[in-house]
Amino acid sequence: MIRWNSIVAPLLFLCSLGVFAQKTKDDQALNEVLTPNDSVNTPYKNVIYYPEQLKHFFHSLKELSEGKRKKVNIVHIGDSHIQADFFSGRVRNLIQEQFGNGGLGFTFPYQLARTNSNNFVRYSSNSSWENRRNIFPVNGAKVGLSGIALTSSAKDAVIKVDLRDSKYAFTKVKLFTPSDDLVYSIGTADKELNFTSTVTKSNSHKIKAGESLSSIAQKYNTTVTRLKHLNKLKSANIQAGKTILVPGKKVEHTAIAASSFQPVKYEKAKNFYAFDFPDATEQFYLYAATQADQYDLNGLVLENDQAGIVYHTIGVNGARYSDYNKYPLFFSQLEGLEADLIIISLGTNEAFDRMNEESFKVEMNRFLKEVKERNPQVSILITSPPPSYFSKGVPNTVATALTNEIIINGIDQQYAIWDMYYNLGGTLGLPYLVDEQMLSKDLVHYTIKGYEYTGTLFYEGLMEVYQNYYTTETAQTNESI
Repeated sequence: MIRWNSIVAPLLFLCSLGVFAQKTKDDQALNEVLTPNDSVNTPYKNVIYYPEQLKHFFHSLKELSEGKRKKVNIVHIGDSHIQADFFSGRVRNLIQEQFGNGGLGFTFPYQLARTNSNNFVRYSSNSSWENRRNIFPVNGAKVGLSGIALTSSAKDAVIKVDLRDSKYAFTKVKLFTPSDDLVYSIGTADKELNFTSTVTKSNSHKIKAGESLSSIAQKYNTTVTRLKHLNKLKSANIQAGKTILVPGKKVEHTAIAASSFQPVKYEKAKNFYAFDFPDATEQFYLYAATQADQYDLNGLVLENDQAGIVYHTIGVNGARYSDYNKYPLFFSQLEGLEADLIIISLGTNEAFDRMNEESFKVEMNRFLKEVKERNPQVSILITSPPPSYFSKGVPNTVATALTNEIIINGIDQQYAIWDMYYNLGGTLGLPYLVDEQMLSKDLVHYTIKGYEYTGTLFYEGLMEVYQNYYTTETAQTNESI
């Protein structure tokens, strides 16, 4: 059964926004209720609230389009809806088509952390890596910009970075680590380096009474010949109580000398090291620059030398505002992305935790306070959580309450809002999303079609209000001449 109060409440609130918002004439022109372009067929209106809070970003876009600046940085932060980069990837593609491709932006070795990622970059390594997501209790892990700590104790660990889409070929790499010192060098290689070893690590086995070399070989899925070679045995005779070596499941570490690489020149910045390549490239290696007990990595930024948008994405499966709030390093490194616009897409996990509105607001405002203190000029746009189900036939109505809180809070905290919940129809829109095969089987995440639909809707709403701004600013400039 549809709970009508779950959709009526936000609608009544939306109608009352004008009572709270005191706007100038120009702001009122910007803050229209928008309808999407024909390319997105939706029965719901595409609404962005308080777009006057996006003036810095819109001014930056206008300067970019007029050739007065080279880069505009957008940073999109979120949870699992963002980590896979389908929603944000669609926005990146559309906005770079319009304003130019300035680079892929922030990237992280999700594969080495054994979790999902986009398909733009492939990471491989000769070493195993430990990881810890920000959703877990704090334990000293150095979680920074990626929201996931990645670390290795191997002193000759190497990471290979391969671009899988040539349109994001880069000339600059920004390296983020917890250390102020240069922990990694970045280099290229004249030939392809082999990271795969066929040699397995050996384990020990204590021989039990009655065991033979053939029975041990069968137990460890190997051969008598292999056991004899591994233990330098001249015969198959063994003695109970003795210990022999047997092949393990883990593969031996492949050693790669630092002399294999041609180092790339770099400069130190406040929060990162910047490496400049003489030509556009699609591959490089990270390797130890100094001897250390532990090697940590928080992520990389890939940029080119073209004018355009750099669209960074940071997502962690299961993350909430409170999880990012645990780690000051996240906010200090965020400053290094020099964002003109920060988009925040969180709230789904809080809704499934059935968090109350006041607790949600407290964590959200803690996050915003940290962001604004380090990025005082940045425009902030928050998206509400999308519609979803608690279980089959039971809509997630907590998302309704949290969406209302996001909208109310925007007045005092001065951020813009793209109401994803309402723009996708809220609880009433869920049957439409299911019928159109936009919700995944878990009824929480969306299909690729659903994320691309949502990304297109978001982009069109953003460009509508930008066009209003651009038209108004151009007219005022012409009048003053």
